[in-house]
Amino acid sequence: MSIILLIVDIVFFIGAVFNVYWQSQIEIRSIYKISSLIFAAFIGAWLLVSPTGQLSYIIMVALFMLLNIMNGVGGVGEKKIVLNGFYSGVLDYAQVVHVTLIPIEIQGRKPKVAVIFNTKRPQQVEMNFNISYKEMEKYLQKKLSNDASVEVGQI
Repeated sequence: MSIILLIVDIVFFIGAVFNVYWQSQIEIRSIYKISSLIFAAFIGAWLLVSPTGQLSYIIMVALFMLLNIMNGVGGVGEKKIVLNGFYSGVLDYAQVVHVTLIPIEIQGRKPKVAVIFNTKRPQQVEMNFNISYKEMEKYLQKKLSNDASVEVGQI
């Protein structure tokens, strides 16, 4: 059992290093995805009920909690799009074929934009940002290939 926990510790540590590297490349951060934090709190409370003194288990739980908290962070970076949520990862700009920008403008509040990235695979990735759609459109025009289209939609 200890060998399995050690392997899981190593995998979680590599995942944490992966997240730190790509999250450090983010130039425009998306709004934090709260669902990751809720999931981490739920799992953390459940794990507190069954404490143990085994060091590899404690490290595994700590890294698991750290990864869940880190998975809420996402945004667009210099080289790739950093996805947030439970299945976080990175998305290459070359894979994006269409982007829909949906401005969210409420009087008296900062502008926001919902961005939907459609990829070559039948996949959609949605992220929200605390900037105007014009700023996001200008930024993405520099990063996306000429084949990718950008559309400004409405709610």
